[in-house]
Amino acid sequence: MNVKSNDSEFCWIHIRDVYTFLYLGANPHEQKVGQNLKVDLSVQVPYRQTQDNLENVVDYSKIIERVQSSIEGLGRVNLLEYLAEQVLDVIQSEFKGVRTARLTLYKAFVPLSHFTGSVAIEVERSFF
Repeated sequence: MNVKSNDSEFCWIHIRDVYTFLYLGANPHEQKVGQNLKVDLSVQVPYRQTQDNLENVVDYSKIIERVQSSIEGLGRVNLLEYLAEQVLDVIQSEFKGVRTARLTLYKAFVPLSHFTGSVAIEVERSFF
C-alpha cells in the first residue's frame, strides 16, 4: 500500500459476522467438542488518494481470509484473551496499512448451568 495520509485521512472498515471453528475453552467438555466462534473486526485505514486502485488500499478480503486461517491454524486455545492477542499480532505484522484494529470475539457456548447467552471479549490495538 503506497498511500501517504495525515491523521484526518483515515476511515474505519467494519467486518462483521465472520464465523470459524475452534476448540476454545479451559473446560474439558469445550476442549472435546469445540465450537463456532464469531468474529467482528474493525480496522482504521487511509482512504484518500487511492486512485481507485485496490493496490493502494488495505484489501479487507485478505484480512478476512488471514484472520480465519490464523484462528483455525491455532486449533485449540484456552482463553479468548490469548486468541485476541494472536489475531492482532497477525494483523499488525501482515497488514502495514492498518493504523488501529478493534476486535470482538464471541464465544457462543459457555458450559454454565442456566446460562444461554454468549461471552465476548473486545480489544483494541493501535499500530502507530
